[in-house]
Formats: sequence, structure tokens, C-alpha cells
Amino acid sequence: MGLAFILVILVFLIQGLARHHVDQQVDEVTYRAYRILLHGIFLMLVIFFVAGDRIKWTQCLTGFAWRAWLLLYMLPWWFAMVGTDAGSRPP
Repeated sequence: MGLAFILVILVFLIQGLARHHVDQQVDEVTYRAYRILLHGIFLMLVIFFVAGDRIKWTQCLTGFAWRAWLLLYMLPWWFAMVGTDAGSRPP
């Protein structure tokens, strides 16, 4: 629980520092990352079908869900903080 609290505090810090630095380039890089990260949903389905009987989903599903949501929600601000020059390609 303490780690989750620290994670939320870091998210607020990143959002506060980078909210004015999100531009068109950050939006484009974020969109490409969203398209790649959405494959994680299919990966989780495969894990569920392969190892579903060995994992207690009722205990960890909410943790997976809110951390995944938090990652995807904060992605534009994260990219604005760390810079997007290295990950960008010309169209």
C-alpha cells in the first residue's frame, strides 16, 4: 500500500512539472506508444488462458488494472518530461 501511495505522489509530481510541455510531437509519440501498449491486453488474455488456474485473479486484478490505467493516463506527461527526440520518426 505504501508503494502505491508513492506511485501516486510521483504521478502528481510529473503531471505538475510537465503539463505545459505537451505539444504535437508528444501527442504523436504518445499515440504510437498507445498502439504498441494495447497489445498488452492480448498478452494478459494469453496469460489468463495459460496460467489462469494458478493465479488468484481476485487478489491482483485491481492492482494490474489501476497501474495500467495510470501508466496510460500519464504517458503524454511522461514523454514531455523525458523528451521525445530519441523516439520520434519522420512521417
